Amino acid sequence: MRNLLILVTLAVIGLTSCGPKNQYKIVGSVTGIDSGTVYLQKREAGEWKIIDSTELVSGKFNLKGTIDSPELWYVSVKDAKVYIPLFVENSVITVDILADSVDGTSIKGSQTQDVYQNYLKQMEPINEEMNATYSDYRKAKEADDEVAMAKADSLYELVEAKQKDEILAFAKENNTSVVAPYLIYRNGYMFDLTDLEEAAQAMDTVLNSSTYMQELNKAIYILKAVQIGQPAPDFTQADTAGIPLTLSSLKGNVLLIDFWASWCGPCRAENPNVVAAWEKYHKRGFDILGVSLDKDRSKWIEAIQKDNLTWNQVSDLQYWNNEVSKLYGVRSIPSSVLLDQEGIIVARNLRGEDLLNKLEELLGPAK
Repeated sequence: MRNLLILVTLAVIGLTSCGPKNQYKIVGSVTGIDSGTVYLQKREAGEWKIIDSTELVSGKFNLKGTIDSPELWYVSVKDAKVYIPLFVENSVITVDILADSVDGTSIKGSQTQDVYQNYLKQMEPINEEMNATYSDYRKAKEADDEVAMAKADSLYELVEAKQKDEILAFAKENNTSVVAPYLIYRNGYMFDLTDLEEAAQAMDTVLNSSTYMQELNKAIYILKAVQIGQPAPDFTQADTAGIPLTLSSLKGNVLLIDFWASWCGPCRAENPNVVAAWEKYHKRGFDILGVSLDKDRSKWIEAIQKDNLTWNQVSDLQYWNNEVSKLYGVRSIPSSVLLDQEGIIVARNLRGEDLLNKLEELLGPAK
């Protein structure tokens, strides 16, 4: 009898210790679509990576598995433009999707998702303000009204600064949730090294094993190596003819490492300013090395010719996986690093007049 009681007790413990707390289970429905393939996927280095898939049966689906720590993944339906972002964690998560209205989707069962939803709600007024300001800028541009364009651009910068402050504040207030390092890393292009270090220090140690905390710490480590005053990390990449070109071989001139791509509108808009700097200071010892984040060689070459970029250009045609951009911690383009004659970083992300002023400081007035 005693042994029987022990076996029954162990069985009950076994039953109660297994289940959702050790795995995620996504119970979903799609209103408006009865059949099709449902994918669970995530974005990794700018590309989609499929984690799992299943079939819709009468508009319903189930997905399950395990995850080490919560991550932002996506539920998508094949042949339908439905991409639902959700933080997956080891729990039962209910996802009710309206195929014709992503905003009508209901997600329950993920505490991390609840924190993320609070963030999205808090950011709504700022997003509306940004959209309105951007709309004003586009109208001014269509009307060729430079005064209105400058005004809208200044207002946009103010709203963007407000957005940055809101993200930092939210992350610090929710420093035990993986949403915090996710937001800082995801919007890392907005923050300088000091901001990133401040945010990282505010995170609870419970997040140390989180993918996003590890990525944030990695970003900080990389940026420390490419700050002003540091020697520029050397690299080799193929030029437009497929011939390897090494950064250190260009030492001796003031050199701009210009990160850009043919598909990047702001990069193409900045190119005339870079051309102007080249034409004004090249004979005085100024050089440029373009590093392209393209993935289509023909479009890369076409853009070089069309924009009259007559200096050295390199690329591994790996898009956001470009090894040089990762080495320099580039999270958005256009981006640039200015080196002195000894290969020491003296400035970052100078554009237009700011670049010309720095070149005059380093090389003297252009003749």
